[in-house]
Amino acid sequence: MRAKLSDNTRILNLPADYAAHDRLLARLSATLREQWNYGSNALVGWRFCEDGIAYFCAPTLKTFSSVKAHHRIVHGERRMGTRTFAIIANLLMAQERRFSFQQANASPAEIESVFSRYTITHTRNRAVFLHDIAGFSLFSPEEQAAQLSTLEYSLNIAEERISELGAEVDLARSTTGDGYYAWNRTKGTQADVNVFCVLMVALAHQALQQRRVRRSQIPIIRTVFGIGSHYHYHQNNRLSADGSDYIVGEVTIDLARLIGFAKPNQILISSLGSNSELDPGKGSTAHFGAVNILGFFKHAAASLEKLTDIEMDELTISRISTYLTGEQKPDGSYAVRELDIADKHGHRHTAYNAKVNIYFGDDEPTFLGLQDGEAAFP
Repeated sequence: MRAKLSDNTRILNLPADYAAHDRLLARLSATLREQWNYGSNALVGWRFCEDGIAYFCAPTLKTFSSVKAHHRIVHGERRMGTRTFAIIANLLMAQERRFSFQQANASPAEIESVFSRYTITHTRNRAVFLHDIAGFSLFSPEEQAAQLSTLEYSLNIAEERISELGAEVDLARSTTGDGYYAWNRTKGTQADVNVFCVLMVALAHQALQQRRVRRSQIPIIRTVFGIGSHYHYHQNNRLSADGSDYIVGEVTIDLARLIGFAKPNQILISSLGSNSELDPGKGSTAHFGAVNILGFFKHAAASLEKLTDIEMDELTISRISTYLTGEQKPDGSYAVRELDIADKHGHRHTAYNAKVNIYFGDDEPTFLGLQDGEAAFP
């Protein structure tokens, strides 16, 4: 029996029969999957009603063409209040549908998780990095598979180590064929810092791998990190909801164009983003945009330095430091050099060259990235 606290809060009574609970979620997924119709429709919103949930969907192309009509069409959680639910359904001329609960209850988070497999959402700002294997096409199929495998291994190890240190990170990734886009499914400024730390630890692990594995099996990486907007959806398989996450938008376009200019072993930080896009209203999360990407980097680098005694294979990383390169000033300090890059489409991009120093206690440190003099583009 469900206990209703208010219009927006419910208590989950865990079912005595957990099999019935699992069957409920499977039935919900199957119902939503039918409405999804192989991707021709997108599930847009849901709310609780007396006998379960009410929800609606709309043609996927219509959803994309209507995103400017109301921010809640693609922004925020898919659970909506009664008023917002009615407004969005009316804008999309969508019919309300019902799903009734039988035998068991489900929490809002569980419903949202199932529902999100069939939705399209837009995120205004999120940290994403792109790992690209330099010279990938020159290797044999076996060597390519080995390199992708070791890169995936480094990402998994880095995520595990950062999680063990108490950081909230749920790393999603999508392949580019010769590398990966990676991001934190968790949103927020701290989540962006956490994925930045995952990137740096993954680079450290790759450096350790290069000490003991054959060159043809360990990739030479080019990396670009940036924060920007994107659309997100779950790529479902035809026969089940199993699949993978996928993102596309300003941030992936920017990273893809910058990676073409990045040199082997280079680490670039993109300045993509605009504070004008941020919504300072209720429920917004502070993010860093173009005018303060340097502030974000400084904050993330300080957080990274606090991570100590990271066990990595046979060695322990005592500290990782990172900085942006530039010319030395007369007083001995260093400026940060902006790299102005024009792509083949005539679009200009601003990026910064990063260096990473990895310390292993008494062992010799490892230095990653390019020196300032090597980083400039023609």
